[in-house]
Amino acid sequence: MKPAASLLAALALAASTAAVAQPLVDPQELEQIQDGLTDPERKEPPPAPEKPFGEKLLDVPHDFLSRRVEEYSRKLDDFFGDPNRAYDSTGSTLQIRGHVTFFEGGFREGKSDVHANISLPNTQDRLKLIVQRGLEAATQTAAERDIKNATGSTQVAAPGAPQDNNFYLGLKALAAEALGVGLSAEAGARFGRPIDPYVRLRAFRDFNFSRWQIRASETPLWKHSEGSSAASEVNFTRPLDELWQLRFTSKATWRSATSYYDLAQIGALYYTPDTRTATTFELGAFAPSDRSLKLAVYSVTLRVRRQIYRDWLYLEVTPQILYQEANRFSATRSLMLQLEALFGDRYR
Repeated sequence: MKPAASLLAALALAASTAAVAQPLVDPQELEQIQDGLTDPERKEPPPAPEKPFGEKLLDVPHDFLSRRVEEYSRKLDDFFGDPNRAYDSTGSTLQIRGHVTFFEGGFREGKSDVHANISLPNTQDRLKLIVQRGLEAATQTAAERDIKNATGSTQVAAPGAPQDNNFYLGLKALAAEALGVGLSAEAGARFGRPIDPYVRLRAFRDFNFSRWQIRASETPLWKHSEGSSAASEVNFTRPLDELWQLRFTSKATWRSATSYYDLAQIGALYYTPDTRTATTFELGAFAPSDRSLKLAVYSVTLRVRRQIYRDWLYLEVTPQILYQEANRFSATRSLMLQLEALFGDRYR
């Protein structure tokens, strides 16, 4: 029995030595191994194979140009205070504008305007308080805004548009993007009495095609006193080089009050010689759809905008020639001077 006992003792000693030599396993890691979540013997996955040279040759310049086109377009819109970009922007912004317009034969009284887009606290920029003058002003094109400022009437460029210089207070909710489409909903009412409630929805999408940056948007609006309307807009923007950029804008606005479309077609050439100055040469044509697309108004505009103090105070000089069917298309020349101040976190 002694040889057998000696053999058993030797085996026990060898087993205990092997157990001591084996590293201890963390209890949590042991549970994960038992659950199949980790495997101590599993190696890291191999790196993804590099793209073939032909794909890299096409994808790299395409991605670079796409980023440059979109970035350049957004910077230019931010610089010029484009109404649509301001409405769709994130963060809190307060715009205060004042302008005065001179005509060949006299002087026109100036006007001031205020637009506030304030993010409410603890909402992660998803809920905003909106203060605006005129509901359609938030989604006007710059050409429509210039004509309204020069003539004092929104109906020159859009005959079906209401004369609306009232202030409105609204609450705007930004929904998450779906399939690349930005969505928002807004509801509010006019300041003063009688209360005039409204509801506005907006959907827009930016995408690139070749060297063109394209934005398409749809803006349905319902207002208690005027019924419903819907503005459809698409613009195509292309940088020609570091200083020049080309843009074409098409817009159609339908209103239940008139049952026809107010149509606008605008072509613009932008020139940015430096980071503080930008110039736009713009041609606009406007017509209601109830007259077989016969032109009612067209305009020739030169807009020069200069950053005169830091990045929040701008001076804008806008000479314009307006041709209206109501005046037998005789030229109406004007010169507008505008001062604009911007407030918000990004402008400090």
